[in-house]
Amino acid sequence: MPRSEEKVKLPISVTGISIRKRVLQPGSCSGRDRQRGFTLWELLIVVAIVAITLSMMQFSMGLGDEHRELNRVGKDLGKLFRLLNQEAVFEGRNYAISVQENGFIVLEFDGSAWAPAGESFFTRFKMAESQRSELIIEDRVIDISKKNEPEPHILILSSGEMTPFEWHIRDDYSHSGIVLQGDMLGGVLMTGPEPLG
Repeated sequence: MPRSEEKVKLPISVTGISIRKRVLQPGSCSGRDRQRGFTLWELLIVVAIVAITLSMMQFSMGLGDEHRELNRVGKDLGKLFRLLNQEAVFEGRNYAISVQENGFIVLEFDGSAWAPAGESFFTRFKMAESQRSELIIEDRVIDISKKNEPEPHILILSSGEMTPFEWHIRDDYSHSGIVLQGDMLGGVLMTGPEPLG
């Protein structure tokens, strides 16, 4: 006897996708229906990867470096020399640096004598207690001991010229030092920090 076949129509939308609702058993889920947040383990792994990456960056950039303060002093002095050189040329002023044992003073020539510069960014600079200076001009070590009146050591003239110099700054704390070398045309080059010999 022939079997009668019954045709069942499936609910299908206009786009051809089945619109029949699926019934899921408790505890089971399909890939599409599983749209919940990250698990605690996934978040912990991401945090650990970020922490490791940041610590590696800190190590490679030297943020924990004991020479950081000495580097900062050298870079700041290089910027100051460039700024003074530009100010001298553009404003037609003559400046000088009076190097002292624990820092320096910027001087300006007022037509008759050298006096401390009046600008707020050209003021005194004091180095850390562990840092010491030695200034060499024309192969002579300059006496930078404390005096009543500051002496002009490094001239920065309105013509764009500067006294060639070697300024050694050593740090007793990190047992290292830097050298700033200035040329006649106002260029300043920093070398170091290097271990003290």
